Amino acid sequence: MRLLMWVLTLGFAFGAMGLWLDGAFLGARLVALGLGTLAFLACPFLWARPDGLVPDELAVPGKARLMLALALLFCGPLLLPWQLWL
Repeated sequence: MRLLMWVLTLGFAFGAMGLWLDGAFLGARLVALGLGTLAFLACPFLWARPDGLVPDELAVPGKARLMLALALLFCGPLLLPWQLWL
């Protein structure tokens, strides 16, 4: 779970930096600010205990973890520049 938290932190942070610097569409800085906030909230330094386990409030059971991973996978295209598709 800690590895997943690191992956999400890095993904959100790099997405925020790319949008902040490139700003290819109107409102890119606002989306970058939201991604930066999500990167901050997903950081394991804030939530994970020293033994490597995530607190019980943030732990996701098996089937829900699979559904969450599928939701993250299918929601990935929402972060792409969808304005260019219109």
